[in-house]
Order: sequence, then C-alpha cells, then structure tokens
Amino acid sequence: MTAGKRPNSRPFPWEQGPDVEPVSFGTWLRRQREMRDISLRQIADSSKISLRYLEALEQDRFDVLPAPVFARGFLREYARYVGLNPDEVVNYFILAVKGGAAEEPEALAPSARPSRDWTYGLLLALGVAALLGLVALLAYWGERRRPRVEPPPPIAAPPVQPAPVAPPPAAAAAAVLPPLRVTLDFVQDCWVEAAVDGRRQISELRVQGESLQLDAEQYVVLTLGNAAAVQVEVNGRPFPMPPGGGSVVRDLRIDREPVPAEPGG
Repeated sequence: MTAGKRPNSRPFPWEQGPDVEPVSFGTWLRRQREMRDISLRQIADSSKISLRYLEALEQDRFDVLPAPVFARGFLREYARYVGLNPDEVVNYFILAVKGGAAEEPEALAPSARPSRDWTYGLLLALGVAALLGLVALLAYWGERRRPRVEPPPPIAAPPVQPAPVAPPPAAAAAAVLPPLRVTLDFVQDCWVEAAVDGRRQISELRVQGESLQLDAEQYVVLTLGNAAAVQVEVNGRPFPMPPGGGSVVRDLRIDREPVPAEPGG
C-alpha cells in the first residue's frame, strides 16, 4: 500500500479527476468562492469574522486559527455564504488537517517578513524622531524672536458675594441606579463574545495586554474561549469566575445590582 493514500475511500473534491491537478483544501475553498464571484471582504462583513482568519483558511495556514471549535464555526459561516454544504466542508477540513491533504505554505515567506517589518519600523521611528526635533527647533526659535510684552498692572477685583446655597431638590434624594460597567483585562490571548442588554456587541480574538470595557443598563452576557486568560471587574470590583468551568465559559451573565436605599429614606 502506498504511504499517504487512503484505502477504499473516495477522493477529496480537490483530488477528483485524473486530468485535474491536485490542489490543497484552501485552494479548493478559494476556487469555490471565486467561481461565485464573491470577495473575502463580503464574507467578513456579513459574518463578522476577521479577514485574517478567512485568508488563513484559503492559504492552509491552520496554525493561525484559534481553537478548533471556532475554526469550524468560521468554516460553517463561510460555506453558508458561498452556497456550500456546511457539514461537508467541515468534514473536508477535519480530514485535510488529520490526513495531511492540505499543502504546507512556503517556508521562506514567514522568515522574510519580520526582516522587512523591522526595517520599515526603524525607518518610520527615525522619521518621526526627526520631524519632532524639527518642530521643537522651530518652536524654540519662534519663542526667542517673539517680542516681550509687559503685563498691565493688576486691578483689584471687587469682593465677591457668596451665592446663596439652594436646598437639595427632592428628586436628588431618590436612589439612582448606576450603569453596569464590565472591564475585561486579557493576560493571554482569548476569544470573546459579548452581548449587552440582549444585543450582540463583539465576537473576536483579543490578545495579551488588551482591555475591553462594556457599559450596560441591565446585564452583560460573556462567552470566553480561555477563562484563565481574563480578569473581570464589575463597577471597579473584581468579579469571581464560576468554579469548575474549565477553559471555556459560555453564557456567563453579569447583572446590575441595585444601590441600597439610604437609612430612613
């Protein structure tokens, strides 16, 4: 039996036909989209999936994708928009990853890119530093050439009569419920989905060092792909994560607590 071949199994769609040149899973996916005259931007705007992840799917760069559960969700949204069967596309993806049918990307491209990025960043930093130095020099010479103007003698101001203090209005005595403010600090990369007062706000990957603030009137619902990577505060106070939740926390609801009434109110 020849190594790398699957015995007694039908070929993948990208391998069918004796006269068809074998391609990778991502190339086959891209051709299906292009045959329907659909752009990646259209899919990204409709599904709210990052364009970076859609490009990684079509380039067989599966290591760039987040957790497998999110990668399969991306593929289902992609397949629905393009007009393919979502279940079949997900199965093809799993077989391509496990069976090695997808072609590996070029090994030289990743190594060349950091060098170009580093050089560009250095040139940009030098250019900004030179511009700031020129602005500071022009401001210094402009300040030296400006004629000095002596300030006029001070004029004594009339005494200010204290304004009468108005009694607090009756409406101020009523208890006011503050808005709910949820702050997320990410100590590691984490996929997060958030809904505020029943309306979906975000569904994206946040990286280490970022923060996210959500303001609500009633409640916030969170889904975290890596709960250990997130520190949650509610109205400035630490919020304890549910015990035994594992690395993925789904539908975590945070409600606004009413402010207690004043004694004797």
